[in-house]
Amino acid sequence: MAVTGNYYLNGPSLGSSTAVFTDVDLTVCAPDGFYSDGIISREQVNCILLPQQVCSNCTENVVTLEFNPTSALDLFCTTSLQVDAYMPLGETFLTTSQIFLTSSLTTPLTDGFYKEIGSNIYRENSGGNLQVQQPGPICPPTSQLYISGIAIPCNTFCTNNYNIVLQKSTVSGNDYFSLTIGDYIVGGLVDGWYAYYFETTNTNSNVSWRIFEITNDATGARVTDILQCDASNNCVNL
Repeated sequence: MAVTGNYYLNGPSLGSSTAVFTDVDLTVCAPDGFYSDGIISREQVNCILLPQQVCSNCTENVVTLEFNPTSALDLFCTTSLQVDAYMPLGETFLTTSQIFLTSSLTTPLTDGFYKEIGSNIYRENSGGNLQVQQPGPICPPTSQLYISGIAIPCNTFCTNNYNIVLQKSTVSGNDYFSLTIGDYIVGGLVDGWYAYYFETTNTNSNVSWRIFEITNDATGARVTDILQCDASNNCVNL
């Protein structure tokens, strides 16, 4: 199986270069062996790249991708995991229709949202198949939080429409993405449940709004639970 690494060429592409190096100054030749850019492969011997070869038994190409299981917004604006994705030799992340867990190309990667490192283009993996390329979303400003009016009990949000239009902030500076149990809401709130999002919206919209519970203590309005509505219109913990 191929091993990925950082290498430097003395030409604009692998096909037009004469050697592969391990440093950006092109002073240290890469070890003898076969090198591929995912489209072609060439063998290097004594710091000289030999002519391109066709490998009859080559079946896979591997690339490291960033992954988030929840949404494109979370992929670009919060956290992501780096995973190795395998695909047939000659294909790239932007052209292939499937990405796989191993070089055997038999088990598709987990459904979710993927992008190449540093890229602003993502693709959703759904049912084991990559969907069309999409531009990444614009990340919201930090410390931005919009909430609804109070609801009791929590699942009232799951079956009724509430406007999420009141701007709030937290003592810690946490926002929609980073809000955590133990945060305090600036300005106070009465005990109960509130829907929240990073911009104005409502609970009938098809966006990933969430719910927090407030329980006041001696310090103020403390977030004591973070939830979302499930398919059965029940509040479940995130």
